[in-house]
Amino acid sequence: MRSALLAAALVALSCLPAAAQTAMDGLRAELAAVKAQVMTAANKAPESIYGYQPTPEVFTLRKQFLHIADASYSICASFKGTPGQRPKVNADAPLPKADVVAALTGAFAFCDAAFQAATDATLAETMKTANGSVRMKSYHAAHLLAHTGLHYGNVVTYMRLNKLSPGDQ
Repeated sequence: MRSALLAAALVALSCLPAAAQTAMDGLRAELAAVKAQVMTAANKAPESIYGYQPTPEVFTLRKQFLHIADASYSICASFKGTPGQRPKVNADAPLPKADVVAALTGAFAFCDAAFQAATDATLAETMKTANGSVRMKSYHAAHLLAHTGLHYGNVVTYMRLNKLSPGDQ
């Protein structure tokens, strides 16, 4: 019985990848996925609906995208350990679609660089934020993914209200 269990364990171990995945690999993959969703929607939405605002109380589609860009810069600056030191995006600017897409592209590149430079040990580091609170860097990684996913959900609704699919379909 013992040799059967040992044999089963060895078979299971042989199925593992040669190099184990890290926590940062998982976070990078999730960032790539949500980034692709946002960029697909931003590119797919016609410029004519960038000013679309379902009700006066909510953002326009343009402002949703610019808010995602600005918040991404802010969150990733904190993740890098340099809170407040980042490009700023004016979410209220009446920019054309091409400039909005460029702002998103720049913000996601900034975040990609921060995530590429990070290791699993980075996630456990603490740092003082721009408002003076102390947070682990893992908070900022999780916050980026949650925030971007949240606002992508808003984008999906805006596009569907305009009879558009936000994805590749």
